[in-house]
Amino acid sequence: MPSQTATLPSSRPSDVYELLSRGNPDILAIAHRGVWSAAPENSLTSIRAAAELGVEFVELDTQATSDGHLVLMHDSTLDRTTSGKGVVGASSFAAVRDARLRAGAGGETAALTDERVPTLEEALEEARGRVFVNIDTKFPHELPLVIATVRRLGVEDNVIIKSDIEPQSGSFAVRDADWFGSIPYMPMFRVRPGKFAEDLRLIEPLHVPMVEVKFIDIADLAAGREELERQNIRLWINTLDVSHNLDFNDSRALKDPEAVWGALVSAGVGAIQTDTNVEFKQWLAGRAGR
Repeated sequence: MPSQTATLPSSRPSDVYELLSRGNPDILAIAHRGVWSAAPENSLTSIRAAAELGVEFVELDTQATSDGHLVLMHDSTLDRTTSGKGVVGASSFAAVRDARLRAGAGGETAALTDERVPTLEEALEEARGRVFVNIDTKFPHELPLVIATVRRLGVEDNVIIKSDIEPQSGSFAVRDADWFGSIPYMPMFRVRPGKFAEDLRLIEPLHVPMVEVKFIDIADLAAGREELERQNIRLWINTLDVSHNLDFNDSRALKDPEAVWGALVSAGVGAIQTDTNVEFKQWLAGRAGR
């Protein structure tokens, strides 16, 4: 389990909107596929580790088996993260459940654990009241199954749903979804150089609490600060090494956190998704102590 260098918040916000409001001054930590440095990625233990570390969000990937069971899995196949083989969507739930999860980020040399692939329902129950969940639905056509699960469990205030959009398109299909407005939603898009504030104004009809963006110039993020404040939108940025937001990545942050996480916060970022959650929480704790 990760070292408990950061203390848990004294009072956890009761819903996502309270947490995400810009009235909350905290910089939020998002654990990518859970805290997989301490457990298999997308596992119940990785969710537990995130909650114990004091991470505000876990990002979890879900997709359906051939018989319609939603399970936690990033890849389209079982090969990397489990002892099993084959395409998840072509495998029965029983076959997926029979596989054992590999430690950490998986791979052929990763040790097998006694953990099994969890269902989305099990993951949401594990997170309930402890950590918020960002659900990454790997295949958009399976989103109705995800929404049905969220509603059946009554965890609408504990999750946020996301999808890609193009602000300049002027058409947002998500607004026609029967769940839109009753379950928190976060759009994802690439910042157009010099037009971040304009893009934010274009998505104002969505009334979103947070946006996740990719960028090619950090100055564009800072230029959107006033519009983010006006609409009460929190800005989420990934520093995962695979995110390709210039060199604002975890590997560089471990060597120079101020140049990465510090620069992003100074530009107005209020939520950071990382694979180095222990170090990020340590940095946040040190920042708060200054």
